[in-house]
Amino acid sequence: MMGYRQFVKRLFPYIKSHIGKLVFTSLMMVFATVLETSIPEITGQIVDTLFAVERSSDAAFTYSLALFVVIGLSSLFALTSISASSWVSNKVIMDLRVDMFSKLLKLPKSYFDKNTTGQTLSKLTFDVEQISAAASTIWLEFIKSSLTVVILTGYLFYKNYLLSLTLLVLLPLVYLAVKLSTSRIRQGSKKVQDSMGGMTHLLDENISGNDLIKIYNAQESERNKFFNIINIIRQQRFKVDMAGGVNTSIVNVLIGLCLACVVFLSSTYLSMSAGDFLAFFTAMGMLVKPAKTLININKPLQQALVAAISVFSLIDEKSEQNLGNKLLNRIEGDINFDNVSFSYNGEKSSLKNINLNITCGETIALVGSTGSGKTTLVNLLTRFYTPSNGKITINNEDINNFELESFRSNISYVDQHVRLFNDTISGNIAFGQSDKMPEDSILSAAKMSNSTEFIDKLDDKFDSEIGEDGVTLSGGQRQRLSIARAIAKDSPILILDEATSALDSATEKLVQSAINKMQQGRTTIIIAHRLSTIQNADRIIVLKDGEIIEQGSHNELLEISGEYSKLNQQQI
Repeated sequence: MMGYRQFVKRLFPYIKSHIGKLVFTSLMMVFATVLETSIPEITGQIVDTLFAVERSSDAAFTYSLALFVVIGLSSLFALTSISASSWVSNKVIMDLRVDMFSKLLKLPKSYFDKNTTGQTLSKLTFDVEQISAAASTIWLEFIKSSLTVVILTGYLFYKNYLLSLTLLVLLPLVYLAVKLSTSRIRQGSKKVQDSMGGMTHLLDENISGNDLIKIYNAQESERNKFFNIINIIRQQRFKVDMAGGVNTSIVNVLIGLCLACVVFLSSTYLSMSAGDFLAFFTAMGMLVKPAKTLININKPLQQALVAAISVFSLIDEKSEQNLGNKLLNRIEGDINFDNVSFSYNGEKSSLKNINLNITCGETIALVGSTGSGKTTLVNLLTRFYTPSNGKITINNEDINNFELESFRSNISYVDQHVRLFNDTISGNIAFGQSDKMPEDSILSAAKMSNSTEFIDKLDDKFDSEIGEDGVTLSGGQRQRLSIARAIAKDSPILILDEATSALDSATEKLVQSAINKMQQGRTTIIIAHRLSTIQNADRIIVLKDGEIIEQGSHNELLEISGEYSKLNQQQI
């Protein structure tokens, strides 16, 4: 669990450049607090001076002006302090989110395999907001409240130390109340944080999968899931609020007792003027709010500490390994898998001793039943994962020796589950290089992918917005646009994951035509589910239980009547 010292240490890099503003903010709040705490003395002087037997209009004007100036300046200083604090707070939030998002872009694929979308989104939205309070609001409240308590307590002892001794009864009881509530607030905040991640994930699933929910009539079950999560959030927030509320109530009762004692003692055993009594009583009354604030600060502070663990755990995640320093302009050599093995969990191997040579410009197809290792093999080639044993080389150079960005610039990927972005047609085609890709390259890629057939019918042509994940386009149009994106990248290695499996016959012909054009002059690796789409591949690699058991052309594999022949027969 993160303590206060560790919290400040982690947050300091984000506020060190704003130290000057924070000092200014703090000074403004100090000035505002000092002026505000002078009000009890001014009100006491007003009563004793202006409401005496002999009254003076000059004195009345002087005291009235003094009271107005004190309140006006105090408000001005407070406003200045709050404005500067808000600026710093929002800047810290922005910097944290930029760092979190930047880390998100550098995280390995294994992170996204282990963490839900909702949990990650919650870190960037809900959790970071909890920290912002500690960056500004809590700090200002602490300065104002603690300074107010110190000044007014000193003033009370100056006015009448006997009456002020009643305040000493509060201190041990208040400390005990805060100590008892701290652990409850922290535990409750942690549970709220975890549940918020679950809620965000469920919302993401229901928004993206709304069509499936409707067709399977799953509204009621999903509603129940959502209800259970938000009910946990409600319960835990209630417990956190109650812990803070109990503290406040205890402080209120104790302060009420002290005020009652002051009224009784000052009106019976102590000789105090009306002005002195009003000043003393006003000062004690003004202690109530800062005392409550100091007690309640513990709640958002504990929430910030819990949120900080979540936020900084993301920032501290290990980035994707990029130890290579050789730049790779364009791959022109063979790809070789040399005795490659891999396991996702360190136990059962997904690939076992894979030895495979892919000649430059060759088209190979990976086939096999689900779980045979097809996708894993591609994930290793793209360096989403690193082999547990063995190595992958290009022209006898380990691919891990290449700088990651320059290496991946040589690979294009077309998935059967097309992912488009909420951008224009041209923005999606030139994805990742929109600022440097010429328009004729975009147009050429669209023509080669047979995308101009539908783009020309759109009102804004290439400037048409396609909505979230290309929602305004049909399945075939989306697939052709993803092919155009791959063509525009012009990479020497092309990976196709059954890019036509979900299309109708007419659309499949258009997409397949685009794929055939794109394959020319490129090393192509096809993950095949439908064997009819890879009969013309130069070589077919058959995988089973993570091992290569057969390889050859379509006709060669049919002749040996092995695993490929069985798979082919099943599909027929």
